[in-house]
Amino acid sequence: MTGAIALPNLNKVRVVLPTNPDWQKYLNNLPHDFYHLAGYLELEAQRYEATAEAIVIEDDAEVFFLPYLLRNCDCPGAPVYDVISPYGYPGMLVSPAGQNPQFIDRCLQTIYRYWQERNICSAFLRLHPILNSYFIDRTSNDRHESNRSIEVTERLHHRGDVVICDLTNDLEDIWKQIRSSHRTKINKLKRSGLMVRMVPVDRYLEVFIEIYRETMNRVNATSSYYFTQDYFERFVKALGNGVQLCVVEVDGQIIAASLITEFSGIVQYHLGGTRTEFLPYSPTTLVFDYVIKWAKQRQNRYFNLGGGLNGQDSLYHFKIGFSDLTKSFATLETIVDCQLYDRLTAQRAESLGLTTSALNNTSFFPAYRAN
Repeated sequence: MTGAIALPNLNKVRVVLPTNPDWQKYLNNLPHDFYHLAGYLELEAQRYEATAEAIVIEDDAEVFFLPYLLRNCDCPGAPVYDVISPYGYPGMLVSPAGQNPQFIDRCLQTIYRYWQERNICSAFLRLHPILNSYFIDRTSNDRHESNRSIEVTERLHHRGDVVICDLTNDLEDIWKQIRSSHRTKINKLKRSGLMVRMVPVDRYLEVFIEIYRETMNRVNATSSYYFTQDYFERFVKALGNGVQLCVVEVDGQIIAASLITEFSGIVQYHLGGTRTEFLPYSPTTLVFDYVIKWAKQRQNRYFNLGGGLNGQDSLYHFKIGFSDLTKSFATLETIVDCQLYDRLTAQRAESLGLTTSALNNTSFFPAYRAN
């Protein structure tokens, strides 16, 4: 199916499918990340058994673009759906002229009204810490609010901070921001003969997958962090020249590998790993140092190192040693149809042997999908 889905009674609003060339046309005029690419949405839709689409609202120079995955809640009777973001930091894209509270709130109300018409119960949106900072910063973290005009409940939930290196700074200033112990480690690793470089990701993909899986096994990662070889192959194809592979070698052997993405002046450390026997070297220290210089040389503006696994843990402490700039990673959790949400949550609570209130008090959203 191609083309756009018409929205009744909503001027200048459309839903675009990934197969529609207009998807890329919108991205061409908006700063974006790989999370917004049609190919990436299709890939994630397959993983979640969902349908990928993007809702677009235009008002002259003000443009709002929101990609998401539509899931069937598998309820008896009339179909019920919910919305989630693909893995990562997608969020919404808004043109510079539209980055004002009035336009954004009007867009969200329009979207919620449309979702109600489509029997969509809830939406869980992961926001982009850089591209959505204007939205996150103006809204209080962990704030609940009800919009009476459209009978929805929103919650902007602060999930943690990510570490950002501002590449517009001079390299000398960036180096000074790096923790002294990291600088010592970087110099020591270079003297020890460790080499770091970018290599063609398609030629070294199997090596990366091997190292990544070894790392996930070592840290007892949840199943959501395990991706098939087919997924990685399609991921590389979807991103094209926007993904690179950074490897660390010693004596000709690759001991660490990281997928590095590059879109709209934003470079990100996406996924990576280290062979267990070489953990004492801490080769990721060398990766971050190399990527900072590589990204700046290519005239990028930001390098997103990511955050921790559980807030400000040891991984976050390691990353914050490279830059003192952080940005909030937040999610926007919306109950679009409160009555339907309550009914599904009550049914799920009963199946788990819990009270509805106990299930609602967990941090999982939407509560009716809690295990």
